[in-house]
Amino acid sequence: MAKRGAPGGDSAPHPGRGGPRKNKVLIVVCEGQTERSYFHRLNHRYGAEHNFQIQLTPRKVTEGQQFNGYKPVPAVREAIRLKKTTKGIKNTQFWTVFDRDENDDIYEAFRLARQNDINIAFSHPHFELWLWLHFASCPPGRLGGDRTVTPAKLRKTREFEDFEKLLEPRHFEELIKCGRQANAVRLARRLVDDCPSGRCAPPSEPGAAGHAASCDILLRDPSTDVYRILEVLGIVS
Repeated sequence: MAKRGAPGGDSAPHPGRGGPRKNKVLIVVCEGQTERSYFHRLNHRYGAEHNFQIQLTPRKVTEGQQFNGYKPVPAVREAIRLKKTTKGIKNTQFWTVFDRDENDDIYEAFRLARQNDINIAFSHPHFELWLWLHFASCPPGRLGGDRTVTPAKLRKTREFEDFEKLLEPRHFEELIKCGRQANAVRLARRLVDDCPSGRCAPPSEPGAAGHAASCDILLRDPSTDVYRILEVLGIVS
């Protein structure tokens, strides 16, 4: 019987079990397949080198099975549940990763996350913005909620012309070439500085939130907080 709150019968992740204890553990609850494949490859490529472990929820996706991810509020609630089950384990952070898309529960998701000390890597309008920033020469202007612009730009790059939703190893290898990750972080930070609210500035501390508490989440167009995770893990400083 599948455990309640854990799709596919997955139990709660157990940081540090089954191998040497990592200095830092990130438990990441993902909304979509693209995000999950990205963090899976990030963990595989850099985990040992930078002494961290990313544990994804859902933990397993059977080949050929449709990905069973989480919308914003369920993602935060799942992170809260996992935080309670792993209480007392040091050096563990809890993150949810979701997009603006057409989700109507984002304000509530952020409220729950603040109350329970859950981190959010939010992208507006979608996660593909983060991928495209690796190849961009400058940050994009306002997208007005148009979700077709960034994927179209991404697929115009030679490296991602065949990209759909699943981030294959060859795609990931292109993302980490030639200082592209540092470029994506730099441009993502510039988007914080260019936030329409006029109240936001890139944080001085790596991994910290840059958007002001009074900034309207849905007006952060465009933006992506995924860079914070790379800073937290020490992949890009």
